[in-house]
Amino acid sequence: MSPRRSFRSALSRLNLLFWALVLGSAPAEAQQQLGPESPIPLDPTIVTGELENGLRYFVKQNSRPEGRAELRLVVNAGSILEDDDQLGLAHLVEHMAFNGTENFEKQELVNYLESIGMEFGPSINAYTSFDETVYMLRVPTDDPDILATAFQILEDWAHGVSFDPEEIDKERGVVIEEWRLGLGAGSRIRDQQLPVILHESRYADRLPIGDPEILATFPHERLTQFYEDWYRPDLMAIVAVGDFDPSEVEQAIRSHFAGLTAPADPRRRQAFPVPDHQETLFTVATDPEATSTSLAVLYKHPAQPKGTAFTYRQGLIESLYNRMLNNRLFEIVQQPGAPFAFAASGQGSFARGTEIYQLFAGVPEGNVLPAMEAVLLEAERVARFGFTASEIEREKVDLLRGLQRAYAERENQESAALAAEYIRHFLDGEPVPGIDAEYALAEALLPTISLAEVNAVATILLSDENRVVTVDGPEKPGLAWPTEEELAGVFASVEASILEPYRDAVSDQPLVAELPVGSPVVREGMIEGVEVTEWVLQNGVRVLLKPTDFKDDEVLVSAWSWGGYSLSAVEDHASASAADLLTSQMGLGEFSVVDLQKQLAGVVAGVQPSIGPYTEGLSGSASPQDLETLFQLIYLHFTAPRRDPDAFQALMARFDAALANIESSPQAAFQDTLALTMAQHHPRVQPVSREWLDGLDMDLAVDFFADRFADASDFTFVFAGALDLETMRPLVEQYLGGLPSTGRTESWEDMGIEAPTGVVERTVRKGVEPQSQTVIAFTGDFDWTRENRLGMRTLAGALEIRLRELLREELGGTYGVGVSGGYDSVPRASYDFRIQFGSDPARTDELVESMFAEIRDFQENGPTADEIQTVLEQERRSRETNLQQNGWWVGQIVGATRYDTDLTLLLDMSLLDDVTPESVQEDARRYLRFDNYVRVTLLPETEPGVSDR
Repeated sequence: MSPRRSFRSALSRLNLLFWALVLGSAPAEAQQQLGPESPIPLDPTIVTGELENGLRYFVKQNSRPEGRAELRLVVNAGSILEDDDQLGLAHLVEHMAFNGTENFEKQELVNYLESIGMEFGPSINAYTSFDETVYMLRVPTDDPDILATAFQILEDWAHGVSFDPEEIDKERGVVIEEWRLGLGAGSRIRDQQLPVILHESRYADRLPIGDPEILATFPHERLTQFYEDWYRPDLMAIVAVGDFDPSEVEQAIRSHFAGLTAPADPRRRQAFPVPDHQETLFTVATDPEATSTSLAVLYKHPAQPKGTAFTYRQGLIESLYNRMLNNRLFEIVQQPGAPFAFAASGQGSFARGTEIYQLFAGVPEGNVLPAMEAVLLEAERVARFGFTASEIEREKVDLLRGLQRAYAERENQESAALAAEYIRHFLDGEPVPGIDAEYALAEALLPTISLAEVNAVATILLSDENRVVTVDGPEKPGLAWPTEEELAGVFASVEASILEPYRDAVSDQPLVAELPVGSPVVREGMIEGVEVTEWVLQNGVRVLLKPTDFKDDEVLVSAWSWGGYSLSAVEDHASASAADLLTSQMGLGEFSVVDLQKQLAGVVAGVQPSIGPYTEGLSGSASPQDLETLFQLIYLHFTAPRRDPDAFQALMARFDAALANIESSPQAAFQDTLALTMAQHHPRVQPVSREWLDGLDMDLAVDFFADRFADASDFTFVFAGALDLETMRPLVEQYLGGLPSTGRTESWEDMGIEAPTGVVERTVRKGVEPQSQTVIAFTGDFDWTRENRLGMRTLAGALEIRLRELLREELGGTYGVGVSGGYDSVPRASYDFRIQFGSDPARTDELVESMFAEIRDFQENGPTADEIQTVLEQERRSRETNLQQNGWWVGQIVGATRYDTDLTLLLDMSLLDDVTPESVQEDARRYLRFDNYVRVTLLPETEPGVSDR
């Protein structure tokens, strides 16, 4: 490539260019205030402060969702601070915080939080990374005692974790099982790549999951030492965002945390840089179980200071660069014979203090060098000729439109998202001015960004220093991999290449060339109680509309009718079942996928079609100001599915790359065996494979898709969101009323897919890691009533709590247990109740036996009243937040129309009063039959190639 200026030098030049542009056109008084280091102030609506002990806090009143608070304890300490004999103990400290504190013995803490309706995982969680540990709670705010207890929990985590020796030894097994879950080709490749990417850096050997040998044998005092060293107020922050009085929450923080004291002689919280290197480093990592090939060219740069007007503007420039380059890479992917299956340009960070820019690509097998050259050529094309004026204008419009939407939703921001922002501000200095100020800043700065500045980003990012090339993929006989010399030669080849500037082809055609005539609403009504308006059009289309005020800039739509690929011939099943995916990748009408992307610049509207086993339909969303575009996209999906042989061939090539080595994956073998066993090897339930790919036919797929959408008279459309009925009516009548209507009568057909009866056990032996997965599936007939559906959900919730406490907490045999109670009424009313967990293969049978013993105890003695109350409270609390979500309303209304149930019952929670320990015990006896289940287990192979499938 052409010589590159150093990052710092180029950044300095851009800095001067920016301020010359801005200050040159600013009034004199503004020139005195502006400057490259002008700080971006913190959002004034955030209550913030610092206690005398150094602990900081950020408090924000926010009412989305109503009646909830998002609370965070942020510790500026992670695995990077572990001593050599502590690898994994930062993460284990996080686990121990849930296993007993000064005020909550052992499982009391989790039991309490679940009893108030919070779920372990979504509402009660934590994570440990290289540089920080964050504890997360979501709690109701309608009871002051609950909020007070939540702050007591945060305080206990900060300085009152018990570290009971017995609990430590139990938790060793849980964390080792979490480590075990991550094993496989990906982890083995990562272990080869990280020491090269993070060359001579401490980060390379401080993965948070740690060393299993240390986890199994560490002395208890080494765990408590990490806690004592690093859990201290000067490294902590409390973040609280929610539906509460900020002054009361600030007082609670001061009350609970002002008394925390730091050690008299604290250890220094050291920063660990990623060392520079002049030469390009290479790593080619292969693995027998890898299923795909990928390459990345990474460029490491020092992290730039954040929080100033200049750095914010620089972020906008780099965002524009990446967006435009990604569009060009996407355009290449749509072409037959594309050298890569996908490619991307982006920035991120592996380690604090270091930013990484990367060009990444998924590559067809054996095509690494051509793919690498193609990706680098596009970056070089930008470096030489830059982007076009039309490209940057589209991306400026798109970028600003995204901020406009955020501004429009400023009163409806989710508390969890705000909490995440404040965490990043505390840890990394990310500016948090609030969306009002950020939108104003972006609106002012975007017009000042020149095409030359964005074009210069390639020169900044594509440095010859601190460059790493990574390649990874399957290890198998006959497959050769490029040498370091060959990879290095690509850079010289690209530099010597002859290139032409990019030509931006943009269509000036309207999305819908000829507007439909439409048809009027012939029947309308209101479903009282749920405030849903119903319209029936002359062409038979049924429309249900639910206006809400949850979001100011969101309208959702979902449409459905009976049929699906059950109406296809068995021999056409592959093409029919993939028809929605295939057509969505070929564009609409006169527009290719690339054309559509350009056509919709600055427009917030999208539609995705779907064809399932027994229904077809579509889903979509839009900003209220782009509703007509949403309706036009719906209309085109019904009337103008596109045949594009070039796009089809490009998609087939991407499929081929993805499936080339799928048989090497233990997880794929496990999931395929489970699906085939559950369907008794039905011809319509076959693994996605090369054979499946060979069965795909473009014309069959498009013809089947067109047929499924040829008659809209049996479709139901459901809209929810910021709807104005007067605005909606003419759009509905013109576009939905203009959909084709033949009045044909049809439904789904029973494809004859049934679960096996009796006890069926299958073992899959695949993979080299000491890793096991087990699924137990109970199936049978189901009486389709609201009472039974609630009973099934309650049974699954109660049993999950019971099995988690047994298999994870008591036996230390698994990281987690998943329990789900599924049911459906089509093609017949049936249920599918599944239990799944991972474990050490040597303990699989022991854990399965313990699980069955626990189920028998559940059936014989029933759940406790507390267990049932916990699950029902979770159901109630979940309903409270669901009622504030447009997506929930759309899903529930679709379900009610599909299964012909009373919409007014959506608000009825009285059934919860009828659920008792005795009723759930009876459900366990009815559904969990020991003479009728499927068990599928994944174990490592004992001999190469052995697999019971």
